[in-house]
Parts: sequence; C-alpha cells; structure tokens
Amino acid sequence: MDNTSFSRRRFLTASTGFAAVALAANGAMDANHCFAEGANSPNGDAFPETTFSLDSRQVKFYSKAVDKPVKILHISDSHLYMDDERGEQYVDYSQRMAKAYNSTSNYKTGEKTNPVEMFKQIVAEAETQKPDAIVLTGDIVSFPTAAGVDFVLENLEKTGVPFYYVAGNHDWHFEGMPGSEKDLRNEWIEKRLKPLYPEGVNPLAYSVNVKGVKLLMADDSIYEILPEQLEIVRKELATGEPVALFMHIPLFAPGRGVGFGVGHPNWNASTDRNFEIERRPRWPEGGHTETTFAFRNEVLTAPNLLGVFTGHIHRQSLDICKGKPLHVAPAAVDGSTVTIDILPM
Repeated sequence: MDNTSFSRRRFLTASTGFAAVALAANGAMDANHCFAEGANSPNGDAFPETTFSLDSRQVKFYSKAVDKPVKILHISDSHLYMDDERGEQYVDYSQRMAKAYNSTSNYKTGEKTNPVEMFKQIVAEAETQKPDAIVLTGDIVSFPTAAGVDFVLENLEKTGVPFYYVAGNHDWHFEGMPGSEKDLRNEWIEKRLKPLYPEGVNPLAYSVNVKGVKLLMADDSIYEILPEQLEIVRKELATGEPVALFMHIPLFAPGRGVGFGVGHPNWNASTDRNFEIERRPRWPEGGHTETTFAFRNEVLTAPNLLGVFTGHIHRQSLDICKGKPLHVAPAAVDGSTVTIDILPM
C-alpha cells in the first residue's frame, strides 16, 4: 500500500519525551511505547524541539535543530542469493540461505517475483527520487556472496546517490563454518563486504554527516556491542549534532521478543531457538555483556538522538522508548523500503 492510500487513522506522532501511538488496524505494523523523563543535555539544556511521525512507509522528523531538509532511503533485508564460481568452495555453508528467499511477492501488487527483481525496482525508484543518502542496514545478501556484493554495488552506483552500509547477521555468516562470530564477521567483512563501506571507515561503527545530520552506523549483527563500538558511539553522540542511528538488530523494547535482542534481559542460551538450524554458536548462558546494556541506555538517553532505524525482523514496527522512536523497516525482499525525511521545523 502506498502513502497516498494509507488511512489517516494509522498515523503516529511523537515528540521528545512523549508519544501518541495508534495501532495499524490490519496488523501490518506493530507499535509499542515506554515513557521516561525528557531528553536534556548534560548541562541541563533541552535539545531543540523535535517531532516524529510515521505514515505507512514514510517517516518524518521536524526539528528546530535542523537547517536543511534531509531525505534518506532506508533499505534492509533484501536477502540477495545469487552466487558464482567464487562461491563454489563454500556451497556446504551457503546452501540453506541460497534457497531461502528465491521467491516472494511484490508488496504493492501481490504478484510473484524475487529479491533480485525487487532490488532493481528499488534502485530505479531511488534514481527517480534522488534522496540525499541510501542507508542499508544489513542482510542485504543472504550469505557472503561475492556475486551478490557485485550486484549491489553495480546497481547502487547507478543511482548517483551516496550509500552507507552496516552488516547484518547473514551478510557475513557461512552457516556451519568453524570460528567465533566475532572472528567470522571480521574475516568476511574484509574478504567480501568491504566494498560496501565508505573508504577508510571502521565497519563496526562510523558516521557520516549529511547536510548537518549525523548518520551513525553501529554493527550489532552478533547481538552484542563491543567496548570499542561503545566508545565510538559515545564520541559521536557527544558532539550534540542531531543523530539518526542505523543498526541491523533492533534494540530491546518492553513487550518484545528476543529478536529485538540488543539489550534484551532474556537474551541468552535458553531463549536461542535457531542456533542449530543456522549452524552457529549458541548465545551465551549469561546473556548480554554490561557493554551492550550500557550501549542501549546511553543511546536512548542521548538528547540529540532523533531515532533508531533497524531491520532483521522482516516486519515493520514502531516502539517509543524514553521518548525515542525505534523503527524497524519491513524486508526489501518484496520491494519494501522506508523513506526518512528530516525537516526544519
């Protein structure tokens, strides 16, 4: 359903420290909220007035902290599956995910299609819309396929729009390959995914400034945040600029399952249902590190954070926690994207 046909009764709006939430009548979108104190800077000054709204796949911020309009196209979970001779030696590790999303239905028309055609359609729309930036929040490919990365680069570069990427758990994961998730992530970012990142950045956390708004990328694709990532994010948030945070896995919000796993109090070995089918190490018995819990808290209490944008769940949802919108994008396997407009108030 496009924006023009979206019922106004399904409009959501929120401002710093407060949220008014209306649930989508047909269940196409979930919403949840948790309230906390207003967002003030360390010296007690309030961040300039900012409001948030969601209407179908259109997110809008109006902020007195913003001087120029910024338009971002958010793409997540396209799960491209193509491969070539460069992947032949890894077939034992890629065969399940190579078959996982070969067929889908166009979210607008319902017609049968596939993720490759949907990605081409998304790119064509981006060429027409010309956003200021394209942000890809992981699971763009279903496994570390060189052919898939080449396809993504070829198509995105045609748009002429700057694009920024952060990895998802499937992007770097060859199922059943020996090694820790941290080591495998580092290995396959270097071997396959590196061309998707801006030159010279730290793939685990980096930022770019787009017309006065900081787009902050943080890789949470192992469900955990490392100490070096927390330090980078702290420094980026401390500048006081308006920040939009992009990750793959959503932050925990009360009432959500462990798929919203970054900082979830019940994320641990006992709740890990998929480690066998995904052929990966089971989540730790003791759950999250203190660093991961600290990350969630510091992000949500940063006065200049506009919102958090993720994927992973394959279903659009919205939570308001401590006055911050946590938006999950629907999966691009069916052509879905989200447009984020950050506008002067």
